[in-house]
Order: sequence, then C-alpha cells, then structure tokens
Amino acid sequence: MKKKIVSAALFTALVLSVSASVMAGSPTDSVTAPASGQPAGASALRSLEAGHPNLEAREVVKYYSLASYEETEKEAFVLNQGEELTVTVYNSGFPITYTVYDADGQSLGTYHTYTPYGRIFTAQKNGPMYVQFKAGANSSFVKKMNFSAKFSIS
Repeated sequence: MKKKIVSAALFTALVLSVSASVMAGSPTDSVTAPASGQPAGASALRSLEAGHPNLEAREVVKYYSLASYEETEKEAFVLNQGEELTVTVYNSGFPITYTVYDADGQSLGTYHTYTPYGRIFTAQKNGPMYVQFKAGANSSFVKKMNFSAKFSIS
C-alpha cells in the first residue's frame, strides 16, 4: 500500500514538474544526445531541421503550451526523398490536433493526439515536411494546454 502511495506521489511530482517546464508561450526544444555520448546542442537541432546528412542526433522533443483555438507556426523538417518523419505526441487528454504538410505545402492529413503511438510520414521528394498543432476548445479550469511532441527522422 505504501509503495503505491509513494509511486503515485512521485508520478504526480514528475507530471507537475514537466507541466511547470512547459508553461512558456512558445515551444521549447530539447535534442536527444547522440550515441557517442557527447552532449547535443543547438547546432544539432539546427542540423536536424536543416536535414544535415551526417547528423548523429536524429530526434528532437518540443514542448508546447496553447490556449483554446490557438495554433503553432508550421515546424519545418527537411528530409531527403525516402526518409521518414515520425511524430509522437505526449498529450494529457487535451483537444489537440496536428496537420502534416508535404514539401509542396499539401496537407497529408490531420490527426488527433490521443493516440499513444507515433505516426510515420515518408518524404516523396527532397524538401521540408511541416507539422502544425492546433488546440480545440478547452472546457476545463486549465487556461493553457501543455503537451510535448517528439520528432524523429530516419
């Protein structure tokens, strides 16, 4: 019984600390460290978004905080033909959707973020793929809807 209470308390503390870190109005970036163990910095993030072919870190996590009906800017990820962009959203039940656009700016689809798995999009030609998030109506007492998304290129 005590283990369950301690476990629940630790989980709540973790959720609260993550929520506090995403309260900024614009997305915050976090790059996964490369396999070499060297710290990944802002240059790795720029390389990921620029489609750098020799990049060790191929993932980026971004944190968002949106009000009802607010939407983000389109996030651009430059891919070569045949590369895949995986979008995985960690959401706490907020009414958030995202739309993925191809290099020509055509919508590939709009998806709800309630799913616990990522979606994979394959580049049909060289160029950027775009991801844009949009919040729906939030009827709860929470004024901002906080969530994170992991983008992976393979």
